[in-house]
Amino acid sequence: MPEEQRRTILCVDDEQDVVDTLFDTFMDSYDVKTATSGEQALKIFDNEDISLVISDQRMPEMEGTDLLAKINEKKPICKKILLTGYADINAAIDAINLGSVDRYFSKPWDDAELIKAVDDLLAMYKTDEFLARVIQEAEGLKEEAVAAKRTRLFEEFLDSFLKGVCVVGPDRNIEYLNQKGLELTGYNNLTQLQGKDFRDVFPLDEKRLEVFWKRHYKKDPSSDELEIILRDGSSARVQASMSFRVGEAGIQVCGIVFDPA
Repeated sequence: MPEEQRRTILCVDDEQDVVDTLFDTFMDSYDVKTATSGEQALKIFDNEDISLVISDQRMPEMEGTDLLAKINEKKPICKKILLTGYADINAAIDAINLGSVDRYFSKPWDDAELIKAVDDLLAMYKTDEFLARVIQEAEGLKEEAVAAKRTRLFEEFLDSFLKGVCVVGPDRNIEYLNQKGLELTGYNNLTQLQGKDFRDVFPLDEKRLEVFWKRHYKKDPSSDELEIILRDGSSARVQASMSFRVGEAGIQVCGIVFDPA
């Protein structure tokens, strides 16, 4: 199995000793880029595949919240952490509410807590990246041929994932279940499932749906236990995470990723 891609993070602070400290903290686990201004950070961001940005709030010329808002416009799935002084906490909270910051830490931060936050957010980034690619592939396929929702390329991409993946349409029907998902649910092929309401396999009541929605909304990368109904009518427990779409019809499940509990 090929080695997993080493993620790249960008650390930004106008004080060189701070970015040096952040570099030393994360260099063993990630490819770390550093910048001492917002403009320099944006140039690096445009030329590197950055998965997460840690930025100080108080910087001359461009504050951290402004920098992270620009980065959010360029790449919404990039994870963003803001470092603040006590006086800047309200700005950090406002940025989180606007969706341009994922977490904030007051200076001086606790190394262990910051490391855990980075690890958790990058786990979430991996899931978001995967789902974004699924959506991109699906949208591309619709443009190519309305009559053929899936091509072999799309199927191979989903089937290469080592967890079960269920794609749910706006009508709540199962659009696709990858090979691992078929194996976990005991079905022989996709035709046995197409057109079924996803709740026929994942019998969620509103309370359980709310639990998964809250995890998704809070960008919590952890999974939760879920019951599934197998083809033979028996049930099994899995660990699952869900993605949601928010539109005119309200909040709807659009994808489920699951593996054995």
